[in-house]
Amino acid sequence: MTGTLVIARKELRLLFSSPIAYVALAMFFVVMGYLFFGLVFVSYTNSVLQLQGTPPADFDPTRIIFTPLFEDASFVLILLVPILTMRLISEEDRTHTMELLTTSPVTSTAIIMGKYVAAFLLFCVLLAISAYMPLSIAVVGRLDWGLLASLYAGLLLLGAAFLAIGLFASTLNENQIVAAAVTLALLLLFWVLGFAQQPNGPTVLSSLSFADHFLSLTGGLVDTQDVLFFLSTAGFFVFLSVLALESRKWR
Repeated sequence: MTGTLVIARKELRLLFSSPIAYVALAMFFVVMGYLFFGLVFVSYTNSVLQLQGTPPADFDPTRIIFTPLFEDASFVLILLVPILTMRLISEEDRTHTMELLTTSPVTSTAIIMGKYVAAFLLFCVLLAISAYMPLSIAVVGRLDWGLLASLYAGLLLLGAAFLAIGLFASTLNENQIVAAAVTLALLLLFWVLGFAQQPNGPTVLSSLSFADHFLSLTGGLVDTQDVLFFLSTAGFFVFLSVLALESRKWR
């Protein structure tokens, strides 16, 4: 655990001392801010102004604004995660510091977990700052906090799985661009698996689709199956990352 915390602190310092973290944060908030204010304007115009300033009884800003917003956020993450994770291991290879890490008293598991924890904490910071969006709506309207919690939980679990895949891709090649491309390809593959599902065919593909599990959470249904899917996916790719790092000792 001590080794993991040491690596995580080191990685967080590197992330915030380089432009990567700030580019990622700016990219997320520019895109999400544009989508958010667009959805607010459209929903307000269609649901309020057209009714002479009186909102309908069933007007639900959480479902009308934040459900589609968080669904769009999943596509933003597909583009954002490769940027966040492409340097996690690849940078160590490029600067030839990985040999120092692997020969130090820190285990391969601690190295991988430290890198993963740092990336995940940065992602949590990003989600925490995004809370200004629902809070700004809560000032003037009523929100369904249960649905909003489900939306944030879904995005947090999706991000955890995405980051683990990006970390694994970063262990495969010292070239950061290649690592980002592999991450993007894997994320897109897991996202569209459900689209290839036949109507009356086996449900294997849809059960492996990120989109199907994530959309269940954005609908307000926190199913144990969906939670376990994302956690097991994250754990599996972190485990693969540890194996990939360990295999270097035998080369």
